[in-house]
Amino acid sequence: MKQLKTLLFLVMFSLPALAFADLTGRWSCNDGGTYYLRQIGREIYWYGELSPTSPNWSNVAVGQVIGNQIRLRWADVPKGSIMQSGNLILRLDTPNRATATYKTGGFGGSVWTRP
Repeated sequence: MKQLKTLLFLVMFSLPALAFADLTGRWSCNDGGTYYLRQIGREIYWYGELSPTSPNWSNVAVGQVIGNQIRLRWADVPKGSIMQSGNLILRLDTPNRATATYKTGGFGGSVWTRP
């Protein structure tokens, strides 16, 4: 079974990005935040926040899935108190895990997972 999962993982990464499972869903990040992603084709939209009732930060992002990367432009929104913006490049380690490989603007998170 483990060999089958490994083979499936390798096949998925050798195919175009659309072969990935839909990334739409609720993701958790090691910055303590929750991110809500919506994928439409190669486009990615997200809303992230630390807390729905008293957020220190909240942000939106838009970008594209290109190969095994998600390339995003993000910006904090005034639900939180931090107002920064920048760029992110995430590597899709699996369809349920992404790791930041490039980030600007003081973005804190670096690993996203979903159940």
